[in-house]
Amino acid sequence: MLFGAFVITGCGDDGDGGNGGAGGGTSSSTTTSGSSTSASSTTTGSGGEGGEGGQGGEGGQGGEGGQGGEGGQGGTNEGGGGAAPDIGPGPEESCSGCARLAVPLTEASTGTLFQFDFPGLIDLTGATVTYRVKVHAGTGGGVQTYVQNGGAQGWVGVPWGWTDLSALGDWTELTIDVDAAAAVEGAEAFDKTQVQRIGIKVDAGTTGPWANPTVVYVDSITVTRPVGT
Repeated sequence: MLFGAFVITGCGDDGDGGNGGAGGGTSSSTTTSGSSTSASSTTTGSGGEGGEGGQGGEGGQGGEGGQGGEGGQGGTNEGGGGAAPDIGPGPEESCSGCARLAVPLTEASTGTLFQFDFPGLIDLTGATVTYRVKVHAGTGGGVQTYVQNGGAQGWVGVPWGWTDLSALGDWTELTIDVDAAAAVEGAEAFDKTQVQRIGIKVDAGTTGPWANPTVVYVDSITVTRPVGT
C-alpha cells in the first residue's frame, strides 16, 4: 500500500550578537632625580680637598595600568519556525502489523487514496474483497472501498461504498461482493474479469468537524475467490 504526508516548516532569524566591551585605560609615569653639591673654603694655608659629590635621588614609581572594559552580551535569538501538522504516531498508539493511514483532513470534499496494484490483470468473478479496519482518530468524514480496472479499461472502479468514520471505532470488516458491485445500474463499464487495483479512500465528505490528522488502521485486505478459480 502506498501512503504519504506533507509538512510545513519554517525557520526563524537568528539574533544579532552583542558588541565587545572597550579596552582598558593606560597610564604613564615620570621619574626625577635629585642632586647635591659641596662647597669648599679657602685659608691662607694649603688648599682644602674637594668635597664628595652628593648621591642621586631615587626614581619615582610608575603609575598603575587601567582595567579592561567588560565584553558586550550576545543578542537574543527570537526567530521561531512555522508550526507543521504532526501526522506521526502518538505515544498512545499501538497496532503491530497494521497499515496506518494518516490524512490531514481540513476541508470538505478532500481525501487521499491508498491502493494496491496487482502485477497483472486478474479475474475477480465471484470474489469477495474484505477490509479489516478501525479508526484511531476521526470525527467527520468516512472511508470508501473499491476495486478498479486497469488503464486500458479507463480505470473504472466500483462500488466506492461509503462508511462513516464514526462507525469504525472498533475493528470492523467491510466487504465488496464483486459480482453484486458489477451488476449495479451505472456500473456497466466495469469489467470484473480485468481487475488491476484494490483500494481504500479516507475522505472528508461534506461536513466536519474533522480530526487533523484523521488516522485509520488497516489490519488486512483479503480476496476470497470461489474454489477452483
